[in-house]
Amino acid sequence: MSGWLFLLLAGSTFTGGLLPFALRQNTNDTLLKTLLAFGGSFLFSVTILYLIPETFESGDKLVGVFVLCGFFFQIILEQFTGGVEHGHLHLHEHKNEKLIKAQIFFSLSLHSFMEGIPLGTDMFGNANTQHTFFFGIMLHELPAAFALSSILNHGKPLQLKSFVMALLYALMAPAGALLSHVLSMEDVAQVHEHGHHAHSQGFNYLMAFIIGTFLHISTIILFENSPNHRFSRYKIISVMLGALLASMSLWV
Repeated sequence: MSGWLFLLLAGSTFTGGLLPFALRQNTNDTLLKTLLAFGGSFLFSVTILYLIPETFESGDKLVGVFVLCGFFFQIILEQFTGGVEHGHLHLHEHKNEKLIKAQIFFSLSLHSFMEGIPLGTDMFGNANTQHTFFFGIMLHELPAAFALSSILNHGKPLQLKSFVMALLYALMAPAGALLSHVLSMEDVAQVHEHGHHAHSQGFNYLMAFIIGTFLHISTIILFENSPNHRFSRYKIISVMLGALLASMSLWV
């Protein structure tokens, strides 16, 4: 993926982290949840349409085990993030609030790092599909950064520490993409040797793990933040648009 896309991802996430300071108390919770629903639907659709078929193509049964591991790892990770990645904006009272905030930051940074991993690969078949997935990740990371910054700063004015933390978080997804790009360089040699696309076994396991986390995150976004398990018309529209745009890239 070209460098300008990495800069766009980092820039949009960084912007999301700074937005709470500009809006202060004017946060639109409905808008945030609508954006998250769109990103969640998009992420779920791309995972089903592209990541799963490509990763399971090898026929290795252990791939499914790693999907399960990723799914349950995300459940464990949410014990530390408090569900910030899918729109929870409330920090529960705790005797050591600084420790809880540190846990949220580092856990959500790990989550963002894992989300960036598929972006550094060539497993989407063509550049248009990869760009589609990129925008899906961007649309999820921007509101996630917004929620993270809202919790960590809680209405305080912008300080140097807040600026640095927003910047560090914005670099996590591009860092994950860079790592996967380096790891996938091994596969390039296999393409030249065998004359067809091939991923290493270890890389497939890594992608299977990421798929498991994506399945958990996207389904939680779609269903957990719906009062009485009913979708508003705005959320229905955003969910359908996310799935439609992901599906359209099949024919691009």
